[in-house]
Amino acid sequence: MRNKIALLVLLLLSNFMFAQLENIPLVTVFGEAAVKVKPDYVIIGIKVKKEIRLNSATNKTVFEIFNTEDTKVRLFGFDDKNVSESLIQVDSSVYVKEIFITINDLTNLDKYLLELYKLGFKNYIYLDYRVKNYDDYKNQARKEAISSAKAKATSLATELGQSIGKAHTIEEINSENYNWYNIHNNANLENITFKLGADGYVIDPGFLIITSKIKVSFDLLK
Repeated sequence: MRNKIALLVLLLLSNFMFAQLENIPLVTVFGEAAVKVKPDYVIIGIKVKKEIRLNSATNKTVFEIFNTEDTKVRLFGFDDKNVSESLIQVDSSVYVKEIFITINDLTNLDKYLLELYKLGFKNYIYLDYRVKNYDDYKNQARKEAISSAKAKATSLATELGQSIGKAHTIEEINSENYNWYNIHNNANLENITFKLGADGYVIDPGFLIITSKIKVSFDLLK
């Protein structure tokens, strides 16, 4: 009997505390930030195609589609561990392999592109520019977004003659990163000095924009 009474008291207290929490005045704001960084490496994607007609006289004894030489990339002073290949894909009678080359030294990018061209690799899929310390930049954007939210909440509360207390809830909102090199406007490319992302972020030429957006509720104190 005592256990049942104790349980009932706990339930009543829990409901009372929950009701109290629901009635706490809050100030809820969004904070966002954008960190602008230069890319420090690039992944080059190259497509290699091969057409094989098995009913032709010369191909009756074909045992492999791509041999080693078809996709072998030989760049002077280049580490082979930075080259990888996709599995074979098929488009009708055309067989396709993709080669991915990671260039960590962008000062030599033009040299490598010329070497690839001389080797016969001319069908590029993309040049994907990236940053190595992405997580660090993302955390920096988060910190700046939180600071922005706190400053905004403080400003709003001050205008009402109040102040903010501890954070009540915090939520990270999905946000998009922007890459100058992946946003194309070929019709007016020579006149572009900046580009705008979907959220209105200015994307300066040659930069990546790493963003963060959060929603925070602070206690509103009298």
